[in-house]
Amino acid sequence: MVFGLIALLLAGPGLAQDKGLDNKRKQKELEQQRKKKEEEIKLTKKLLNQTEKEKKKSLNQLHLLNKQIRMRESLIQTVNQEIEGIDGQIFTKRDDIDALLADLEVRKKEYADMVYLAYKNKRVFDPLTFVLSASSFHQAARRIEFLRSLSASRTLQMELIRQTQKDLENELAQLERIRNEKSSLLSKKEEEKTELEEDKKEENQIVGSLKSKEKELKKELKAKRKAAKKLDDAIARIIREEIERARKEEEARLKKAGKTEKKGTELAMTPEAVALSASFTANKGKLPWPVEKGFIIRSFGEHRHPTLPNVKTVNNGIDIVTTDGSNARAVFQGEVRAIFNVPGMQNAVMINHGEFFTVYTHLETVLVKKGDKVTTKQNLGKVYKDPDDGKSIVHFELWQGNVKQNPETWIYSK
Repeated sequence: MVFGLIALLLAGPGLAQDKGLDNKRKQKELEQQRKKKEEEIKLTKKLLNQTEKEKKKSLNQLHLLNKQIRMRESLIQTVNQEIEGIDGQIFTKRDDIDALLADLEVRKKEYADMVYLAYKNKRVFDPLTFVLSASSFHQAARRIEFLRSLSASRTLQMELIRQTQKDLENELAQLERIRNEKSSLLSKKEEEKTELEEDKKEENQIVGSLKSKEKELKKELKAKRKAAKKLDDAIARIIREEIERARKEEEARLKKAGKTEKKGTELAMTPEAVALSASFTANKGKLPWPVEKGFIIRSFGEHRHPTLPNVKTVNNGIDIVTTDGSNARAVFQGEVRAIFNVPGMQNAVMINHGEFFTVYTHLETVLVKKGDKVTTKQNLGKVYKDPDDGKSIVHFELWQGNVKQNPETWIYSK
């Protein structure tokens, strides 16, 4: 019976502990996700508050607010998952407590039976007489060992009772902690739901304000399309020039080496450029962001205009809103191949990374010059702040040769 109790004490909790550790790991992951989303919302609120005094409603504000709404909805979903996990923990803890209470009652009863049996036998059974009445020394030794086992069993049973009581107290304390955590999360959820409703009201107000300015929006859209076209043409022209320059350099190198010339429109590359391209490709999905802090408010590709009906816009890169005074930074090592200005897009910097090119636009100032070798995360220039809506937005493009890429698939996913 004693060994059975020991096995129950050691084996039983082990299975529960494994399950408990899995639940704790899952809850920890959800908690980390929630804290990360809370930090992101804090940043969007800061970016929105930077222009709180601005009376003019803008598309940038609408995009940023949309981003905040999506993040808040995601945060509420994460909180709901945390609450579900905590409900599961509470259910498990109650089962554990019930099992410990039942186990404690069994152990107390077994101990009481032991004490009663010992008392009852003591009246008709004297331990000393029991040992001395043995027919041989071997039998006497076995009787002494038996008496010791009885005493050890009672001691062990008392220890098991104390341990069970201690485990029960710990489980009750953990249950109280978990209940308090659930209460805190429920309050957080209600707070976020209230904030979400306020965000949606503000979104509706901005949409209404912008819809009343359809002519102004169309004029603004036309100007932006014109600027984007000029930027696209400039990038394509510079890349063609780079391809031609690289072709001539390769032609000269091959001629000097006595080898056959290579024809084609692809970017000819030196062994160093090939290695750089391979390194750049190997870091797809892991490149740092072109700004230290920020959010993508306009993604790559074709999109429906948020307020103008039957109007679509095309973005050849991504637009990232960042904090005032932020610098654009290189996403990878390379060489500055062009610095140019596009009306409506401000200053632009193009960096070559082997067969890849990255372009950073909407810069107020530029800290590098053509021909500079730059390192990963090196500052390139201060991001321009739009005086109309107070937003600092960097436009970032990534090209492989003369083919546009979706930058979002190349940079680190938040």
